[in-house]
Amino acid sequence: MSNGVNFRVCAHCHSRDGELRMCSRCKNAWYCNKDHQMQHWQQHKQGSGGGRHGGGRYRRRSPPEPDLSTPIDSSISSLEASLPSSQSHRSSKTSALFDVRDGADSQTLEEGGFNEEWFAGILESIVRDLNQYGVCVIDDFLGAERADHILNEVKALESHGALEAGQVVSRQVQDQARGMIRGDQIAWVTGGEPHCSCIGQLVTVVDSLVAKANKHQDAGMLANYNITWRTRAMVACYPGRDTHYVKHVDNPNGDGRCITAIYYLNRDWSEDDGGVLRIYPEGKDQVASIEPLFDRMLFFWSDRRNPHEVLPAKITSRYAITVWYLDQKERNEYLARLAHHQMTTTQPTHA
Repeated sequence: MSNGVNFRVCAHCHSRDGELRMCSRCKNAWYCNKDHQMQHWQQHKQGSGGGRHGGGRYRRRSPPEPDLSTPIDSSISSLEASLPSSQSHRSSKTSALFDVRDGADSQTLEEGGFNEEWFAGILESIVRDLNQYGVCVIDDFLGAERADHILNEVKALESHGALEAGQVVSRQVQDQARGMIRGDQIAWVTGGEPHCSCIGQLVTVVDSLVAKANKHQDAGMLANYNITWRTRAMVACYPGRDTHYVKHVDNPNGDGRCITAIYYLNRDWSEDDGGVLRIYPEGKDQVASIEPLFDRMLFFWSDRRNPHEVLPAKITSRYAITVWYLDQKERNEYLARLAHHQMTTTQPTHA
């Protein structure tokens, strides 16, 4: 596979060490040595369709591309287990998804210091840039003072041990290559937890912008969605030491995610710090390199139109907050597929 990540593993002992040799028949399995290949043969033969067939030719299967995206269905907050009991919050046991329509109205935003002119200008940028480029970058999003308050809350979560190793959807890849796919530490928060109110305000503002963009008179491609749900906010830290996230798609399998929204919190960032987000827009020769600047907001399509990677964070920690917004129809279809798959795989077989 690309991205310099080796997914080869001995099918018998699951080791990745040494010089692994490919099965000469199926071209899909790897082994440490002949002994392991012979010991694994019966299981391998069944998994590959019963060995030889159809005129003595061996059936070859192309393994599916591993899903390296973030599993949003596991985004129930880990804060209750991580923080002292006096700081735990009841909402951490609620649903992983939240209704975007519960966002703040114009009056509430103005009372919070976000005037109508500011809101309208950013809204116009989101609608225009997502339709034209598939990506929208907004600098000086909330202002340095608000951004500092959010950063302080993120660092407090980190100091309390609330951040845990980020996971990927593909369990097999996660088990085989832990830390090689993504090196960030994350926590899922609602913004309603104690000492997370500034994160909550950020999410409320972004909710309102996305909801308004979805219903905008010039929505364009945004009008193809009925954006009803969002995830919790994923607070993430890449703690230097070349931690990274390999090239992936946020929503490769139609799980409902349509917009990825990322807010960066890296004061005095320089090129030597690393951690640049590189986006490879589908069907275009250009590559978008997004520097994780302090108080920068980023929106982009979550599906296969925008494969992306986080380049190694070199020296200092790299902080960001991500929220995914979901289309109701696609999400419902995804859940129906999951339910059908679960039902068909758990039904007893009859002779």
